[in-house]
Amino acid sequence: MSVKPRKITVEPSADHPSVLGIGDAMQQVMDYFGLLTDEGDSNVVWSLVHASASSPFTAEGVPVDIRTNAPAYEQVENHVAAIDRGIADILRGKPLDEEFPPKKKPVAIRMLNRNLNGIGRTRIDLGDGRRLDIHSDLARKALVALRKPVDVYDFLHAALPRQEIGSIEGRIVDIRTVFGEPAIRLKDHLTGREINCNISKEGQEEIEEKMNMSAKDVWKKRRVRIGGTIHYGINRKIIRLTGGSVKFIDPPNVDLKELRDPDFTGGLPACEYLERLRENDFD
Repeated sequence: MSVKPRKITVEPSADHPSVLGIGDAMQQVMDYFGLLTDEGDSNVVWSLVHASASSPFTAEGVPVDIRTNAPAYEQVENHVAAIDRGIADILRGKPLDEEFPPKKKPVAIRMLNRNLNGIGRTRIDLGDGRRLDIHSDLARKALVALRKPVDVYDFLHAALPRQEIGSIEGRIVDIRTVFGEPAIRLKDHLTGREINCNISKEGQEEIEEKMNMSAKDVWKKRRVRIGGTIHYGINRKIIRLTGGSVKFIDPPNVDLKELRDPDFTGGLPACEYLERLRENDFD
């Protein structure tokens, strides 16, 4: 599902239902939006759009690209999905998967510990009617799931965003502009993730020479290979591609006569061949 504005509500504990410590409430909100922030993309911040003035304390934020002041939902989609999945897993007592950024684990632990001391419940609205409720019993279960130590090598190297020259192959999802530059949104055929690929000036000219890039190519989900600089985030997943050049991949025209093999069944009728194949009745 696509990213929506995020709202977090912090409720006081049952022991002191009329008292919600300012420090606990503020730190809980800060830590949650800290989880959603991808340090691999310093151009995107979570902007505060609403905060309540009473208990229970509620805050709502949206991702914004500080270069354009425009919403940046697509830029944070992969990172937020990994965070959402990780929180949901540990609340069910499952361990974190490899896509959850190791540097975010201490932040999750702090949030869970506050639900054992000072905060009664943390409610996170994910949008589209989805919600995560964290109370003391779930927090204890999640902390058990988080006890597995993080490998030091993975922790250090996962925290280092990197770039490399390479290519991504997949099908066209959309044609757009990203950061004011022409781009293609591609669905990677290996992971199924959608990735923004900025196209270089040379790549644009090449496309214009070969064909008129139009809506029909999106509707047909044409397969392409885009080469350029691949940018990885701290979770070692591809964030975007820049300086891209495009190569369209069209399936070859194959005559059915080239595929037909009259001797494939060894002279047996097709139904008899299939029956013997199911029974493994071949010497």
